Amino acid sequence: MKTCHILDHKYATRSDKNYMQCSVNILIEWEFGKTSWQPLHHKDKASIYDCDPVTLAIYAHENNLLDTKGWKLSGLKKLAKTQKRILRHAKQAKLHSFRTKPIYMYGFEVPCNHEHAMAIDRRNGNTNFADAENAEIFMIDEFSTFEDLGFGGNPGPDYKKMRMHVVNAVKHNGRHKARLVAGGHLTETPIDSVYSSVVSLRGIQLLTFVAELNDLEVWATNIGNAYLESCTQEKVHIVAGPEFGDQQGHTLVIRKALYGLKNSGLRWHEPLSKALRDMGFIPSKAERDIWMRDCGDHYKYIAVYVDDLLIASKGPSSIIKTLSDEHKFKLKRCWRGLLSPWL
Repeated sequence: MKTCHILDHKYATRSDKNYMQCSVNILIEWEFGKTSWQPLHHKDKASIYDCDPVTLAIYAHENNLLDTKGWKLSGLKKLAKTQKRILRHAKQAKLHSFRTKPIYMYGFEVPCNHEHAMAIDRRNGNTNFADAENAEIFMIDEFSTFEDLGFGGNPGPDYKKMRMHVVNAVKHNGRHKARLVAGGHLTETPIDSVYSSVVSLRGIQLLTFVAELNDLEVWATNIGNAYLESCTQEKVHIVAGPEFGDQQGHTLVIRKALYGLKNSGLRWHEPLSKALRDMGFIPSKAERDIWMRDCGDHYKYIAVYVDDLLIASKGPSSIIKTLSDEHKFKLKRCWRGLLSPWL
Protein backbone atom coordinates (compact mmCIF):
# COMPACT_ATOMS: atom_id res chain seq x y z
CA MET A 1 0.00 0.00 0.00
CA LYS A 2 1.58 3.27 -1.16
CA THR A 3 0.04 6.69 -0.53
CA CYS A 4 0.21 9.55 -2.97
CA HIS A 5 -0.86 12.49 -0.84
CA ILE A 6 -2.41 13.08 2.58
CA LEU A 7 -5.24 15.59 2.30
CA ASP A 8 -6.67 15.85 5.82
CA HIS A 9 -7.06 14.20 9.21
CA LYS A 10 -9.71 13.97 11.91
CA TYR A 11 -10.03 12.57 15.41
CA ALA A 12 -12.43 9.79 16.41
CA THR A 13 -13.53 8.26 19.73
CA ARG A 14 -14.57 4.69 20.48
CA SER A 15 -18.24 5.69 20.42
CA ASP A 16 -17.86 7.28 16.97
CA LYS A 17 -19.25 5.23 14.07
CA ASN A 18 -16.12 6.12 12.06
CA TYR A 19 -13.81 4.72 14.71
CA MET A 20 -11.29 2.28 13.13
CA GLN A 21 -9.35 1.14 16.23
CA CYS A 22 -7.40 4.39 16.16
CA SER A 23 -8.08 7.87 17.51
CA VAL A 24 -6.76 9.52 14.31
CA ASN A 25 -8.06 8.90 10.79
CA ILE A 26 -6.23 10.11 7.65
CA LEU A 27 -7.80 11.17 4.34
CA ILE A 28 -5.59 9.76 1.61
CA GLU A 29 -5.49 10.47 -2.11
CA TRP A 30 -4.16 7.29 -3.71
CA GLU A 31 -1.95 6.99 -6.78
CA PHE A 32 -4.94 6.05 -8.96
CA GLY A 33 -6.84 9.23 -7.95
CA LYS A 34 -9.37 7.89 -5.43
CA THR A 35 -9.59 9.06 -1.81
CA SER A 36 -10.45 7.20 1.40
CA TRP A 37 -10.19 7.51 5.16
CA GLN A 38 -7.70 5.19 6.83
CA PRO A 39 -6.57 4.78 10.46
CA LEU A 40 -3.23 6.29 11.38
CA HIS A 41 -2.13 2.94 12.82
CA HIS A 42 -3.76 -0.46 13.34
CA LYS A 43 -2.64 -3.21 15.70
CA ASP A 44 -3.95 -6.12 13.61
CA LYS A 45 -3.07 -5.13 10.01
CA ALA A 46 -0.81 -2.86 8.03
CA SER A 47 -1.61 0.84 8.40
CA ILE A 48 -0.44 4.11 6.90
CA TYR A 49 2.22 4.31 9.56
CA ASP A 50 3.56 0.86 8.61
CA CYS A 51 3.46 1.33 4.81
CA ASP A 52 4.48 4.96 4.24
CA PRO A 53 5.84 6.55 7.42
CA VAL A 54 7.84 9.20 5.54
CA THR A 55 4.79 10.78 3.88
CA LEU A 56 3.02 10.64 7.23
CA ALA A 57 5.98 12.28 9.02
CA ILE A 58 6.11 15.11 6.45
CA TYR A 59 2.38 15.79 6.84
CA ALA A 60 2.64 15.78 10.64
CA HIS A 61 5.65 18.12 10.54
CA GLU A 62 3.98 20.59 8.15
CA ASN A 63 0.85 20.71 10.33
CA ASN A 64 2.66 20.83 13.71
CA LEU A 65 1.18 17.51 14.84
CA LEU A 66 4.30 15.63 15.91
CA ASP A 67 3.81 16.39 19.63
CA THR A 68 0.01 16.17 19.73
CA LYS A 69 -2.17 13.36 21.06
CA GLY A 70 -2.41 10.38 18.73
CA TRP A 71 0.65 11.42 16.69
CA LYS A 72 3.39 10.71 19.23
CA LEU A 73 4.44 7.53 17.49
CA SER A 74 7.86 6.00 17.88
CA GLY A 75 10.26 7.24 15.19
CA LEU A 76 7.79 9.63 13.51
CA LYS A 77 9.49 12.77 14.80
CA LYS A 78 12.91 11.43 13.86
CA LEU A 79 11.68 10.59 10.37
CA ALA A 80 10.43 14.15 9.92
CA LYS A 81 13.85 15.54 10.81
CA THR A 82 15.59 13.01 8.56
CA GLN A 83 13.32 13.83 5.63
CA LYS A 84 13.91 17.54 6.12
CA ARG A 85 17.64 16.91 6.05
CA ILE A 86 17.34 14.79 2.91
CA LEU A 87 15.33 17.50 1.13
CA ARG A 88 17.92 20.12 2.10
CA HIS A 89 20.76 18.00 0.70
CA ALA A 90 18.74 17.37 -2.47
CA LYS A 91 18.23 21.12 -2.98
CA GLN A 92 21.91 21.80 -2.41
CA ALA A 93 22.86 19.12 -4.93
CA LYS A 94 20.40 20.55 -7.44
CA LEU A 95 21.85 24.05 -6.98
CA HIS A 96 25.40 22.74 -7.37
CA SER A 97 24.38 20.90 -10.54
CA PHE A 98 22.77 24.07 -11.91
CA ARG A 99 25.92 26.09 -11.25
CA THR A 100 28.34 23.56 -12.71
CA LYS A 101 26.38 22.09 -15.62
CA PRO A 102 27.52 23.09 -19.14
CA ILE A 103 25.81 26.15 -20.63
CA TYR A 104 25.16 26.36 -24.36
CA MET A 105 24.32 29.31 -26.56
CA TYR A 106 23.30 28.64 -30.18
CA GLY A 107 24.93 25.22 -30.04
CA PHE A 108 28.25 26.42 -28.57
CA GLU A 109 29.41 25.60 -25.05
CA VAL A 110 30.00 28.81 -23.10
CA PRO A 111 32.81 28.86 -20.48
CA CYS A 112 32.39 30.10 -16.92
CA ASN A 113 35.92 31.51 -16.54
CA HIS A 114 39.21 32.07 -18.38
CA GLU A 115 40.64 28.59 -17.70
CA HIS A 116 37.43 26.96 -18.90
CA ALA A 117 37.50 29.10 -22.06
CA MET A 118 41.04 28.02 -22.89
CA ALA A 119 40.11 24.36 -22.26
CA ILE A 120 37.17 24.63 -24.69
CA ASP A 121 39.44 26.20 -27.32
CA ARG A 122 41.95 23.34 -26.94
CA ARG A 123 39.16 20.76 -27.16
CA ASN A 124 37.70 22.37 -30.29
CA GLY A 125 41.06 22.99 -31.92
CA ASN A 126 40.52 26.73 -32.37
CA THR A 127 41.12 30.06 -30.59
CA ASN A 128 37.63 31.56 -30.68
CA PHE A 129 37.35 32.45 -27.00
CA ALA A 130 41.02 33.43 -26.76
CA ASP A 131 40.55 35.83 -29.67
CA ALA A 132 37.43 37.27 -28.06
CA GLU A 133 39.25 37.88 -24.77
CA ASN A 134 42.23 39.44 -26.57
CA ALA A 135 39.89 41.76 -28.47
CA GLU A 136 38.26 42.83 -25.19
CA ILE A 137 41.62 43.49 -23.53
CA PHE A 138 42.73 45.48 -26.59
CA MET A 139 39.59 47.62 -26.38
CA ILE A 140 40.08 48.09 -22.63
CA ASP A 141 43.64 49.32 -23.26
CA GLU A 142 42.47 51.61 -26.07
CA PHE A 143 40.25 53.46 -23.60
CA SER A 144 43.07 53.66 -20.99
CA THR A 145 40.84 51.86 -18.50
CA PHE A 146 43.66 50.88 -16.12
CA GLU A 147 46.72 52.52 -14.63
CA ASP A 148 49.42 49.85 -14.44
CA LEU A 149 51.48 50.04 -11.22
CA GLY A 150 53.51 46.93 -12.07
CA PHE A 151 54.26 43.92 -9.82
CA GLY A 152 53.53 44.59 -6.18
CA GLY A 153 52.32 48.12 -6.87
CA ASN A 154 50.59 49.86 -3.98
CA PRO A 155 47.87 52.38 -4.96
CA GLY A 156 47.48 53.60 -1.38
CA PRO A 157 45.22 52.92 1.61
CA ASP A 158 42.23 54.66 0.01
CA TYR A 159 41.96 52.06 -2.74
CA LYS A 160 40.07 48.82 -2.23
CA LYS A 161 41.17 45.60 -3.88
CA MET A 162 38.48 43.76 -5.83
CA ARG A 163 38.11 40.82 -8.18
CA MET A 164 37.41 40.80 -11.88
CA HIS A 165 36.20 38.09 -14.26
CA VAL A 166 35.45 37.56 -17.93
CA VAL A 167 31.88 36.91 -19.06
CA ASN A 168 31.78 34.93 -22.32
CA ALA A 169 28.92 34.59 -24.76
CA VAL A 170 28.15 33.48 -28.31
CA LYS A 171 25.97 35.57 -30.61
CA HIS A 172 23.28 34.18 -32.92
CA ASN A 173 25.69 34.43 -35.87
CA GLY A 174 28.33 32.35 -34.08
CA ARG A 175 30.52 35.30 -33.11
CA HIS A 176 32.28 34.75 -29.80
CA LYS A 177 32.14 37.63 -27.34
CA ALA A 178 34.01 38.37 -24.10
CA ARG A 179 33.30 41.12 -21.58
CA LEU A 180 35.56 42.10 -18.69
CA VAL A 181 33.38 42.73 -15.62
CA ALA A 182 34.40 44.11 -12.23
CA GLY A 183 33.11 42.54 -9.03
CA GLY A 184 31.34 45.68 -7.85
CA HIS A 185 29.33 43.69 -5.31
CA LEU A 186 32.49 43.52 -3.19
CA THR A 187 32.73 47.30 -2.80
CA GLU A 188 30.88 49.51 -0.36
CA THR A 189 27.70 51.17 -1.53
CA PRO A 190 28.34 54.90 -2.17
CA ILE A 191 26.56 57.39 0.05
CA ASP A 192 25.38 59.40 -2.95
CA SER A 193 22.72 57.96 -5.23
CA VAL A 194 24.05 55.98 -8.21
CA TYR A 195 20.63 55.53 -9.84
CA SER A 196 20.61 55.88 -13.63
CA SER A 197 17.23 55.89 -15.34
CA VAL A 198 16.29 54.40 -18.73
CA VAL A 199 13.40 55.01 -21.10
CA SER A 200 10.26 53.01 -20.38
CA LEU A 201 8.54 50.61 -22.78
CA ARG A 202 5.55 52.96 -22.89
CA GLY A 203 7.89 55.80 -23.82
CA ILE A 204 9.24 53.81 -26.76
CA GLN A 205 5.71 53.01 -27.92
CA LEU A 206 4.69 56.67 -27.74
CA LEU A 207 7.83 57.76 -29.57
CA THR A 208 7.24 55.39 -32.49
CA PHE A 209 3.57 56.45 -32.58
CA VAL A 210 4.52 60.16 -32.74
CA ALA A 211 7.10 59.37 -35.44
CA GLU A 212 4.46 57.62 -37.55
CA LEU A 213 2.04 60.54 -37.18
CA ASN A 214 4.68 63.08 -38.24
CA ASP A 215 6.34 61.07 -41.03
CA LEU A 216 9.62 60.79 -39.13
CA GLU A 217 12.24 58.14 -39.83
CA VAL A 218 13.01 55.82 -36.93
CA TRP A 219 16.60 54.62 -36.54
CA ALA A 220 18.25 52.65 -33.76
CA THR A 221 21.93 52.54 -32.91
CA ASN A 222 24.22 51.14 -30.25
CA ILE A 223 27.22 52.87 -28.65
CA GLY A 224 30.11 50.47 -28.25
CA ASN A 225 31.90 50.20 -24.89
CA ALA A 226 29.77 53.07 -23.62
CA TYR A 227 30.77 52.88 -19.96
CA LEU A 228 34.43 53.28 -20.85
CA GLU A 229 33.67 56.73 -22.27
CA SER A 230 33.51 58.06 -18.69
CA CYS A 231 35.76 58.00 -15.63
CA THR A 232 34.87 56.30 -12.38
CA GLN A 233 34.82 58.00 -9.00
CA GLU A 234 35.37 54.72 -7.14
CA LYS A 235 38.84 54.03 -5.76
CA VAL A 236 39.42 50.39 -6.61
CA HIS A 237 42.20 48.24 -8.02
CA ILE A 238 42.77 44.65 -9.12
CA VAL A 239 45.63 42.20 -9.56
CA ALA A 240 45.62 41.17 -13.23
CA GLY A 241 44.77 37.55 -13.98
CA PRO A 242 45.93 35.26 -16.83
CA GLU A 243 43.52 36.87 -19.30
CA PHE A 244 45.74 40.01 -19.20
CA GLY A 245 48.69 38.18 -20.80
CA ASP A 246 52.01 39.86 -20.04
CA GLN A 247 50.37 42.05 -17.41
CA GLN A 248 49.41 39.06 -15.26
CA GLY A 249 50.20 39.77 -11.62
CA HIS A 250 50.39 43.55 -12.12
CA THR A 251 48.44 45.91 -9.87
CA LEU A 252 45.93 47.78 -12.04
CA VAL A 253 44.04 50.81 -10.79
CA ILE A 254 40.62 51.18 -12.46
CA ARG A 255 40.24 54.65 -13.94
CA LYS A 256 37.23 54.23 -16.24
CA ALA A 257 33.62 53.33 -15.40
CA LEU A 258 34.11 49.63 -15.99
CA TYR A 259 31.13 47.28 -16.30
CA GLY A 260 30.19 45.91 -12.88
CA LEU A 261 31.09 48.94 -10.76
CA LYS A 262 28.22 50.41 -8.75
CA ASN A 263 28.29 53.91 -10.22
CA SER A 264 29.21 53.09 -13.83
CA GLY A 265 25.66 53.52 -15.12
CA LEU A 266 25.40 57.03 -13.72
CA ARG A 267 28.91 57.98 -14.82
CA TRP A 268 28.02 57.01 -18.41
CA HIS A 269 24.68 58.85 -18.29
CA GLU A 270 26.49 62.12 -17.48
CA PRO A 271 28.67 62.50 -20.64
CA LEU A 272 25.85 61.25 -22.86
CA SER A 273 23.46 63.82 -21.37
CA LYS A 274 26.05 66.57 -21.88
CA ALA A 275 26.51 65.55 -25.53
CA LEU A 276 22.76 65.62 -26.18
CA ARG A 277 22.42 69.04 -24.53
CA ASP A 278 25.28 70.35 -26.68
CA MET A 279 23.31 69.15 -29.72
CA GLY A 280 20.31 71.22 -28.62
CA PHE A 281 18.23 68.41 -27.10
CA ILE A 282 16.39 68.73 -23.80
CA PRO A 283 14.82 65.93 -21.73
CA SER A 284 11.06 65.53 -21.89
CA LYS A 285 9.20 66.41 -18.68
CA ALA A 286 7.14 63.23 -19.05
CA GLU A 287 10.07 60.89 -19.83
CA ARG A 288 13.50 62.07 -18.68
CA ASP A 289 15.20 59.66 -21.10
CA ILE A 290 13.36 60.87 -24.18
CA TRP A 291 15.31 63.86 -25.45
CA MET A 292 13.66 66.31 -27.85
CA ARG A 293 14.71 69.22 -30.06
CA ASP A 294 12.43 71.81 -31.64
CA CYS A 295 13.18 72.14 -35.37
CA GLY A 296 10.34 74.56 -36.17
CA ASP A 297 8.09 72.37 -38.29
CA HIS A 298 8.74 69.20 -36.27
CA TYR A 299 10.57 67.79 -33.23
CA LYS A 300 13.51 65.43 -33.26
CA TYR A 301 13.54 62.73 -30.58
CA ILE A 302 16.18 60.48 -29.05
CA ALA A 303 15.19 57.75 -26.56
CA VAL A 304 18.03 56.45 -24.37
CA TYR A 305 18.26 52.97 -22.85
CA VAL A 306 21.77 52.77 -21.33
CA ASP A 307 23.90 52.58 -24.53
CA ASP A 308 21.05 52.05 -27.02
CA LEU A 309 19.54 55.03 -28.83
CA LEU A 310 16.22 55.19 -30.69
CA ILE A 311 16.18 58.22 -33.00
CA ALA A 312 13.06 59.70 -34.61
CA SER A 313 13.82 62.50 -37.07
CA LYS A 314 13.47 63.62 -40.68
CA GLY A 315 17.24 63.34 -40.94
CA PRO A 316 18.55 60.79 -38.42
CA SER A 317 21.80 60.33 -40.34
CA SER A 318 22.91 63.85 -39.31
CA ILE A 319 22.42 62.93 -35.63
CA ILE A 320 24.45 59.75 -36.12
CA LYS A 321 27.21 61.74 -37.82
CA THR A 322 27.33 64.32 -35.02
CA LEU A 323 27.55 61.66 -32.32
CA SER A 324 30.36 59.90 -34.20
CA ASP A 325 32.42 62.81 -35.54
CA GLU A 326 32.01 65.54 -32.94
CA HIS A 327 31.48 63.56 -29.73
CA LYS A 328 33.62 60.57 -30.78
CA PHE A 329 31.13 57.92 -29.69
CA LYS A 330 31.81 54.54 -31.30
CA LEU A 331 28.47 53.63 -32.88
CA LYS A 332 28.66 49.92 -33.63
CA ARG A 333 25.64 49.55 -35.93
CA CYS A 334 22.45 51.24 -37.08
CA TRP A 335 19.03 49.83 -37.89
CA ARG A 336 16.40 51.58 -39.94
CA GLY A 337 12.65 51.40 -39.47
CA LEU A 338 10.67 48.73 -37.59
CA LEU A 339 13.40 46.12 -38.06
CA SER A 340 15.32 47.60 -35.13
CA PRO A 341 15.81 45.37 -32.04
CA TRP A 342 13.84 47.87 -29.93
CA LEU A 343 10.52 46.70 -31.32
